[in-house]
Amino acid sequence: MSTRSFKWIKPRLSQTFALLVVGCVYWATLLPDISAKEKLSLASHFQFQRTALPQVPGYFSKTIRSVNPRLSHIAAWVSTVGASVALNDLDGDGLPNDLCYVDTRTDQVIVSTVPGTPERYRPFVLNPASLAYDPNTMAPMGCLRC
Repeated sequence: MSTRSFKWIKPRLSQTFALLVVGCVYWATLLPDISAKEKLSLASHFQFQRTALPQVPGYFSKTIRSVNPRLSHIAAWVSTVGASVALNDLDGDGLPNDLCYVDTRTDQVIVSTVPGTPERYRPFVLNPASLAYDPNTMAPMGCLRC
């Protein structure tokens, strides 16, 4: 190899090595891919069923929350914010068969047993009376697993 070609290669050697290292790291971190047939086979073991959550009678149900007039153009979106559910073991039986959920139609936080399990207690609404909660300007926004 001539001195002239070596002078051309030497400055690019570190760049070439860096490119090779980046390429190897990219190849090593690629996620494995599975075929569509294999995905269907794996998904066939799972299914979902729609189940209504227990309701507490006596509360007015609405589809759109009352909002500040300046927010009226996004009232439908605001009405959906806060809907949540959390599975818990409130009765201490070692199973997550109790649930707490926010019903955005009534702006209530409801605690009940999970549908399909024995009804160990009647569904009830958590009362925020001891909190600085104003139902005219506030709404419940979620449940946490405890």
